[in-house]
Amino acid sequence: MQQKSRTFALAMLFESGLGFVGIGVAWLAGISLTEKLQWNFAGVERGLLATLPMLLMLGVLTLSTWHPVVEIRTCVEQLVREMFSGSHWLEIALSSALISLAAGVGEEVLFRGALQPWIASWTTPWIALAVVSLLFGLAHALTTSYFVLATLIGAYFGWLAMEYDDLVAPIVAHSAYDFVALIYFRWRIKRT
Repeated sequence: MQQKSRTFALAMLFESGLGFVGIGVAWLAGISLTEKLQWNFAGVERGLLATLPMLLMLGVLTLSTWHPVVEIRTCVEQLVREMFSGSHWLEIALSSALISLAAGVGEEVLFRGALQPWIASWTTPWIALAVVSLLFGLAHALTTSYFVLATLIGAYFGWLAMEYDDLVAPIVAHSAYDFVALIYFRWRIKRT
């Protein structure tokens, strides 16, 4: 199996697996995920709008020469290079869409759908938000700076879930951001 196929398969397996772990945790904790997954226009719209600040942040960070940010970019570019090197644009678009959707659904079901309400049930919503954001950061800790950035983004997704009492907005925001970021980094790599 080629390196890019292996990287893609592992990413899909890992991200989808997180969703199944989230379903299991929610079931064990007595949390109904179906109540939080009521797909409607308002939730999708909130998710798409919630993507905009993250895309602005992505734009600013891609221009930064600060070492911790350059370190994050280098890690992401390496992953994108492994996944998409030599791929046709259609394959890049489809693979990016699938991985982004798997990450958005899988990670949000686990972190915001299962862990955040479960921890909130024996602490407070704000403590749960903080703890789950840290866990989200740890799950993305390729570097120290990546951990910090992912923790902040996790807090943002957690706030969306808490504020609107659903998972649609964080899933859409997470998936849309990941898709745009993957496409952007592939374009950036190809340009250089």
